[in-house]
Amino acid sequence: MKRKKAIIFGITGQDGSYLSNLLLKKKYQVFGITRSKNRKNLKSLDKLQVTKKIKLLEVKKLSQKIIDQIIKKLNPEEIYYLAGQSSVSYSFEDPIDTYLSNNSGLFYILESIRNQKKKTHIYNSVSSECFGNQKYNLCNEKTDFNPVSPYGRSKALSFWLSKYYRENYKIKVSNGILFNHESILRNKNFVTKKIVNFVKNYKKSNKKENLYLGNIKVVRDWGWANEYVEAIYKINSNKISGDFVVGTGKAHSLYDFIKIIFKKKNIPLSRIKISNKFVRPNEIKKTVANNKKIKKVLNWKPEIKFKDMTLKLLQDELF
Repeated sequence: MKRKKAIIFGITGQDGSYLSNLLLKKKYQVFGITRSKNRKNLKSLDKLQVTKKIKLLEVKKLSQKIIDQIIKKLNPEEIYYLAGQSSVSYSFEDPIDTYLSNNSGLFYILESIRNQKKKTHIYNSVSSECFGNQKYNLCNEKTDFNPVSPYGRSKALSFWLSKYYRENYKIKVSNGILFNHESILRNKNFVTKKIVNFVKNYKKSNKKENLYLGNIKVVRDWGWANEYVEAIYKINSNKISGDFVVGTGKAHSLYDFIKIIFKKKNIPLSRIKISNKFVRPNEIKKTVANNKKIKKVLNWKPEIKFKDMTLKLLQDELF
């Protein structure tokens, strides 16, 4: 039986690493595009013990010519675009890089598939940051976008880009609008990782040791990353392309997250200090997913609860 081929752009990140593991279990040939093959960059793949089971292609800078060559040579059934700059806070510092990294590669892929007349299924990773602040907090596939950060705006652009190619050129491309999803593979620049690292390294004897954060009253829809890549796979392997919101439908504040993890290690909440340094110019107050469509159409629903997710982060659980 011929094995399906999948290309993952952004394979070394949290989602790319978990997705590669899932696709390998489903007997895919997995190819990953990465800027560097150095061990530091491959640590998430190494942690999942999949590095030697996939074919890594090192591409310093994406271009139309390179993408055309890769797609022509591999002729994949599925492409997953998970690449790009993923930090909301950094996007305020360098909006140009954020826009380019989240859209140029996708543009090249869509054009390549169009010109080569491939039937490849493409998945584009969008973000709940696109929704911004809403009058009604539950967001579904028909909710208008109102992004408040350069990152959110860059992802909104990628959404409309994919939708345009799907509707006008009949490209099989789907958008997954993912709400916050965490794991121990998270990059250290994410606030959840920052909190977990503080708790793990906390020394009671150090009276001056505090954790400095921005707005801890923000409310988000948090889920477990390993479950979300299953949703990503279902979206892209589905015969009908479309747009899908992926989330739990449950709301929790960052303060809720802190309370659970601090209580587990008996750390007083007085160790939390609010610093203007970490307050974003614009901040989404509350955003929660309405996941009815993906539940009904693709039979996907999250199982891991918020508290369990939080403790899994502290206990370094991969799955």
